[in-house]
Amino acid sequence: MIQETVQEEVASGVPITRIIYIEDDLVEAQLLRQHLERLSYRVDLAGSGAEGLSLMASGNYAVALVDYLMPGLDGIEVMRHMALLDNPPPAIMLTGNGNEKIAVEVMKLGAADYLVKDLQLGYLELLPMVIEQVLLRRHLVEQRQEMLDEARESEERYRRLVELSPDGISVHCDGRFEFLNPAGAEILGATSYDDLVGRPVLDFVHPHYHQVFGERLRLLEEQNVELPWMEEKFLRLDGGEVDVEVTALAFSLEGRPAFQTIFRDITERKAAELRLERMANYDLLTGLPNRSFFSDRLSQLILHGKRDGTRFALLFIDLDRFKETNDLLGHYFGDLLLKEVAERLRSCLRESDTVARLGGDEFVVILSRIQGRSDAALMAERISLAIAQPFRLQDRECSIGASIGISLFPEDGETKEQQMVKADTAMYRSKKLGRNTYQFFSQDNQAGQGSQRLTRSASSETGTTDVEDEASLVS
Repeated sequence: MIQETVQEEVASGVPITRIIYIEDDLVEAQLLRQHLERLSYRVDLAGSGAEGLSLMASGNYAVALVDYLMPGLDGIEVMRHMALLDNPPPAIMLTGNGNEKIAVEVMKLGAADYLVKDLQLGYLELLPMVIEQVLLRRHLVEQRQEMLDEARESEERYRRLVELSPDGISVHCDGRFEFLNPAGAEILGATSYDDLVGRPVLDFVHPHYHQVFGERLRLLEEQNVELPWMEEKFLRLDGGEVDVEVTALAFSLEGRPAFQTIFRDITERKAAELRLERMANYDLLTGLPNRSFFSDRLSQLILHGKRDGTRFALLFIDLDRFKETNDLLGHYFGDLLLKEVAERLRSCLRESDTVARLGGDEFVVILSRIQGRSDAALMAERISLAIAQPFRLQDRECSIGASIGISLFPEDGETKEQQMVKADTAMYRSKKLGRNTYQFFSQDNQAGQGSQRLTRSASSETGTTDVEDEASLVS
């Protein structure tokens, strides 16, 4: 396999970034390899820690991806053995547990970075970016060492390398800038380093990071340790904020203690992370929280309720006649209708309440800190009336309703599953009673108890209710 890679590189004339992935789960390993090889990486797989160490001893890999949990030699043991190899590749630990202690442990053992594997596979989108960052860091470390070596022979050569660096490099002494390279001046919004030399460094560090920045420099000065890269916020000359990744080293400048800071703009990476986070927690069509976000919110409220004795209500909402409307108008107008429903639900709620889309035409509302049953009934009536109003979808108009099931905490259960099942059960009872109704969960299963029927029919004045003809769905 290694010989094949060498032949490919010779044939193409383009160096191939070779990666080794140590993972005992073959399905996850194949999935990751397919994803990276589509991006022109070459990935060799090792099914165990021992096999991975053997391949690394004989192969020339740019990066090692190491799974945290494995039988035999786990990720931690692999990292310890890698330290004994000659010139081992930088390691990225992949773990299913985002525990900070794990992150600290693997970083102490020399891992270049770590990444949490999520069920939505968002980590596969971030992985190429992390790999490139690790490669760049290693390159910068090697470049820095080369610069230091060459500086002994030629200060001018060193200065040129610094000036051509894509990362910002600054030198500061007594809390003020002594030097910035062109990239550093550009990141801070200056046209020339002359605009910054002599100015206090803290003027360009976001106030939220003043304490952290100062503590890191004190640690560097007192112990002369190598500081890990850390995310911070800097301020530009125009007052704008910029997300950066920063490291620093201490040295002596003309007999005075000084610091060299290396920083890079990570605005695009942070934006990508925010997009992935939003995709994982919000419904793409309506912008409402999705099932995962809702589940976490419900769990938190149950914990707070048990601790503080607070009450809340869960409203399970299923739209009446949505399928017929969607079939008649088409999916484009069906999506427009769902977006309008989401807006109406938002307008009914308080800021402390939560509305989420579970999927299809099912929505759920959490009413936090209610006083009693009447609060939930009042909100259900408000939602029913809002949904019952005609919807204007471009040149079309349609009418639908909402069947609502209500469960109350704590009387209807003190677990997330109990609350969901009982609200869902009450919603189906509402369906049986007709359109645009709400129903509380009731053990005696009496269809009429606790329900309220809402209709815009003219016959409501006589106490009767009419069911609209299907032809009235759309006008």
